[in-house]
Amino acid sequence: MMRFLLGVVLGFGVGFAGSVLLAPKKKEEADWAPGQPQASKNGADGILETVKERVAQAMSEARDARKQAEREMRDRYERTVNRKSS
Repeated sequence: MMRFLLGVVLGFGVGFAGSVLLAPKKKEEADWAPGQPQASKNGADGILETVKERVAQAMSEARDARKQAEREMRDRYERTVNRKSS
């Protein structure tokens, strides 16, 4: 049992070290470059703003769908009540 655990730990250690040491280098890009407008959609603020816009749009569509479904249910109910009372 001890051999197994030691093997697993060493295996993960070697794998992690290899992935860190042999990983390709990342190019670091600036979020803001001179000459570019300050309010760019790069970075966390831009992503957060995009998500907020999408959530607002989804909520608007959901409200419209709810109103339409309520209207359809009300019409169906009124037709059913009118049919029974006749």
